[in-house]
Amino acid sequence: MPSNSSAPVHSAPSVSAPTLSASAKRMIAGLSLWWLASPVAFILSTVVGLSSRDRDPFWESVAVVLLWSGIGGVVVAPAIGLLIAFRLRQRPARRRFAIMGAVSLAVCALALLFWELAMECAPGHAC
Repeated sequence: MPSNSSAPVHSAPSVSAPTLSASAKRMIAGLSLWWLASPVAFILSTVVGLSSRDRDPFWESVAVVLLWSGIGGVVVAPAIGLLIAFRLRQRPARRRFAIMGAVSLAVCALALLFWELAMECAPGHAC
């Protein structure tokens, strides 16, 4: 404002953003990391499942746990994270979890499409 103004200068009241508790920050970061680690869990479950040729029950259970951890990371983490971000009114976290959900939905749709195309012709049958 020019210095020759006769009107008093008032600054806008400072409105601070609501602060997040440490547990809320850890929850948002943990869900984000779970989603990021889910492809690794899928790959490890495939490797462990295919490499246990003698059908050891321990390694089969490890493969199943990794598989469900990967599925949970793809499906559950974005949904719960979006709910938490809406509840805490965190716009950047909402954006992040919405993008994570969209990417997860696209990957699941492509996986289902691949599954349908892969099962088109049974092994040993002429198509």
